Amino acid sequence: MSTQFNPNNVKHALRQRGYTMTSWAEANGFKFRDVSDVVRGIRHGNYGKGREIAEKLAAFTNQKAA
Repeated sequence: MSTQFNPNNVKHALRQRGYTMTSWAEANGFKFRDVSDVVRGIRHGNYGKGREIAEKLAAFTNQKAA
């Protein structure tokens, strides 16, 4: 999969919906550090927890803001 995220776009999408990375991570059952690593590109999201986070973030950022 190797989804590349633009950190600013992810943070902007989170802020538009009233989330911080910490609150989004907790709401989705992830650790903040893991989410941060995926957004910053430290974890590439190819498999395991990183992939799970990348897929959920991709779906979240592609949703229309309410």
